[in-house]
Amino acid sequence: MRPRDVSIAAVFAVTACVPTPVRWDDEVARRSGALADSVQLTLDSTTADGVALVPRWTPPTWPDEASLCVATRRATLATAGEAYASWFTVQADSSVLLRVARSDDGGLSWNAAVTADAMDRGRAGCARPVPYIAADSLNGYVHLVYYLDAAEGAGLFFTHTMERGALFHEPVPIVYGDRPSMAAVASRGDTVVVAYEDPNSRMPRLGLALSRLQGHIFEHRLAVSDETGEARTPLVAFRGTRLAVAWTATQRGGASPRTVIRFGSIDW
Repeated sequence: MRPRDVSIAAVFAVTACVPTPVRWDDEVARRSGALADSVQLTLDSTTADGVALVPRWTPPTWPDEASLCVATRRATLATAGEAYASWFTVQADSSVLLRVARSDDGGLSWNAAVTADAMDRGRAGCARPVPYIAADSLNGYVHLVYYLDAAEGAGLFFTHTMERGALFHEPVPIVYGDRPSMAAVASRGDTVVVAYEDPNSRMPRLGLALSRLQGHIFEHRLAVSDETGEARTPLVAFRGTRLAVAWTATQRGGASPRTVIRFGSIDW
């Protein structure tokens, strides 16, 4: 059995006998237009639909590194003054390294970047979905989800650091599949939630992976969107036990895209 098959079998062995912990609300919220890649989702009780779409934080400067994919750069502010940035750096053979740097002054200057994942064996260069990075203000951990073509198989992977960006843990597969896909991650303490485009579905749809072990193992995977149309560009927000997942939905028949937001609660 190939390593990829072993990993998939292990996932199903872990999740098959565990009840799904998400209780979805009956209603979903809808907004006109597609989700922009430059926004992030937050839970906000002051808005009519309970969420806010806010611009991603962009640092005033950027780590000076040759061959980085400028179009894929993203950053997130963890605590006052402490910030993290992630990007892909293209190698000579058009594979990439996932790189991360920490700033201690809000992005004005950066510590030396480290490689968070060097597994890529693809040849796509910068023509790939952007990595998504998020920092947890509760424990300071930094999480990343990203798509690459590893030796064990192409797919979406997760890694994180508990050491303020100095060391990243062994990547964990979220789902294998040959179609490049986007993902987003949110966390609160030990609970980590990843929303992702399913790289294997006939029609683009979204899945959710959940971990209560800081992302070392994802015990649950479940579908989020239905099969009535395409679902892309996922975002996720999580606070307390409250969960929100947003995506761009395109219905059959050529209707204009819209943003769909689904709410639920996590009950371990």
